[in-house]
Amino acid sequence: APSENSAPSDITPAAAASSTATTTAPKTITVDDSLPSTSLQIRFADGSRVVARFNTSHTISDVRAFIDTTRPGETSDYTLQVGFPPKPLDDATKTIEEAGVANSVIIQRV
Repeated sequence: APSENSAPSDITPAAAASSTATTTAPKTITVDDSLPSTSLQIRFADGSRVVARFNTSHTISDVRAFIDTTRPGETSDYTLQVGFPPKPLDDATKTIEEAGVANSVIIQRV
């Protein structure tokens, strides 16, 4: 029990700091600063949005994992779209670079 109590208190300041910055991704996405990176604006189905940093080598699957972690308890049955007119991001194995979505707005549709 003591270790369970000490771990959250160790994490709390960092978690509080990261929650105040909209550009900080949850701990599920690790951005390697030595590799090319990009910012993606993710527009959720409810209209809210968040800006997150990813490496251009992260995949669309990583973006989905970020969304699932950011919105726990919500449906994972959604599509991602990009561009205008919106085009679906169907291939989860493509990297952000391969999909051509660096510095884009990603739209979640349920």
